[in-house]
Amino acid sequence: MSNVLPLQKIYSITEYWNSLKPQNNIGVNLEESWKKKVEFLDYVSAQNNVVVFLWNAFTNRFIYMSDKVKILAGLDPALYTAENGMEYSMSRMYPDHLPVGLQLYKKFMNYCAENNIHAVKDVSFSLNYLFKNGKEEYIQVLQQDVVLETDDTGKPSLALSFIHQIGHIKKQNSVGGVIVAPNEVKIFNYNPQKKCIEQPKTISDQEKKIIDLLARGLDTKSIARMLFISPYTVNTHRRNLIKKTECLDATAVVAYAKLINLI
Repeated sequence: MSNVLPLQKIYSITEYWNSLKPQNNIGVNLEESWKKKVEFLDYVSAQNNVVVFLWNAFTNRFIYMSDKVKILAGLDPALYTAENGMEYSMSRMYPDHLPVGLQLYKKFMNYCAENNIHAVKDVSFSLNYLFKNGKEEYIQVLQQDVVLETDDTGKPSLALSFIHQIGHIKKQNSVGGVIVAPNEVKIFNYNPQKKCIEQPKTISDQEKKIIDLLARGLDTKSIARMLFISPYTVNTHRRNLIKKTECLDATAVVAYAKLINLI
């Protein structure tokens, strides 16, 4: 694989960040309040293999980065909370995945604004991509973001993120995103052959029921009896779910669904 994108090239995407920037900063007191809450969250979940961080969209700065990034990825958290922390973070992404990730973030920000998202419970966004760890190896990760604060126009101004390693779940070189809202799920996959983000895919109510039943440990025949459909139809749904999510198998689909808060 090629080297990470040079930092000087990342600095050239100012127009992208300006298009997402909220109208006002959230204020020091509110920022510190959320920081303390996240520090506590990180402390009580010490046994979880997940990295937690806070991002201020107005300043485009990480205001908190979990110490677990050092344990799980071999990287110093201070590199992220430094003034150029965002540029450093993006420099660790696989170069071909960086522009895709930026496009997907813009889709998420626009979705929040268009749908008047004002609460953390309303929507979450997950992005999977290749990330270069402290051993200079690319690993597949899932970054899940939830909105904590928005400006008057609905643009996210403060976001909480969780990073999971998912090399055992997703296809190795896949990159994409998923928006999970109360009444819909939108899955965005990048097509490397066509070099574009495909039209969003959805998860039907029937497919969600099948994921729920798979998570309960039921086999194909049992699911077919419960949903009054044929085993062939169940297996077709399973194959479609694997294809939509770009997971390795049906077991991975269940694990992925749990991570993105689909079930």
